[in-house]
Amino acid sequence: MGNWQRQFGSQLRVVDLLQEGTTKLQDGGIAEPRLNVEWLLSNLLRKRRAELYIDELEKPTNSEVVTKFRALIERRLQQEPLQYLTGETEFMSLPFKVTPAVLIPRLDTEILVEHTLQAIPPEKAIKILDIGTGCGNIAISLAHYRPQVEIVAVDVAPEAIRLAKENAKINKVEKQIRFLVADVLGEDFVAQFDSKFDFVVSNPPYISEKEFSTLPIEVRQFEPAIALQGGDDGLTFHRRIAMVTSELLTSGGQLFLEVGYNQSQMVQRILKKSGFYSIRTFRDLAGIERVVTGVVS
Repeated sequence: MGNWQRQFGSQLRVVDLLQEGTTKLQDGGIAEPRLNVEWLLSNLLRKRRAELYIDELEKPTNSEVVTKFRALIERRLQQEPLQYLTGETEFMSLPFKVTPAVLIPRLDTEILVEHTLQAIPPEKAIKILDIGTGCGNIAISLAHYRPQVEIVAVDVAPEAIRLAKENAKINKVEKQIRFLVADVLGEDFVAQFDSKFDFVVSNPPYISEKEFSTLPIEVRQFEPAIALQGGDDGLTFHRRIAMVTSELLTSGGQLFLEVGYNQSQMVQRILKKSGFYSIRTFRDLAGIERVVTGVVS
């Protein structure tokens, strides 16, 4: 038991835990320590963050809460991602469960979803393939905001597919999405589909082997490497997806790909070589070309 734990008894108020956790995370060099503690404590107490300050501050906590809270703080100090500690996150203003079996959805990927949504014709029935669905955040967001779409969402990891199905039920779009365990690198990938798609969307692994070693500890050590590493140059999956989707898309169908820093031009060349035209890029909030899209003949 650390010194910080010995300083406090088990009968503590919520405000005491807020202060205790904030001090510990701040001393441990964790960014935004107060916000981290608010999320951990609100999740533990099943209260909204605002409720901690409105109704809960002076309420005493029991020894079980204190023990669990301190254990979460210790795990956060080891750089374990906040979203894995709470088991949940938000994407496109929707709730998602997350586990270490899946990549934590990023704000950058909302750019991919937003531009895909803009391209979907209003009220028209559209078939979409989501490759590498993870927790299902892309497919579920598209289904939520475009109720007329029909989606097939695939991932190589059975654990990811199970979680994505659960998230689809949470967001009430399970009837619009069929989830499938499938490996886009497998020789039989195309053969698993009995019809073509109007859109293919993917946030594939795009971290190069060299870049992977430079990632922050909380990404490199805790998030699934299979969802991050894209081969020697980070583009193994982009090449494969461009090749298979040129077969899976209907004439005039569109491919939307998320890309990493400085990968846009290379991915544009990959799409052009695979027969795509009207190739465009979209920037994220930092001005980085984050999405590459193209149309198949």
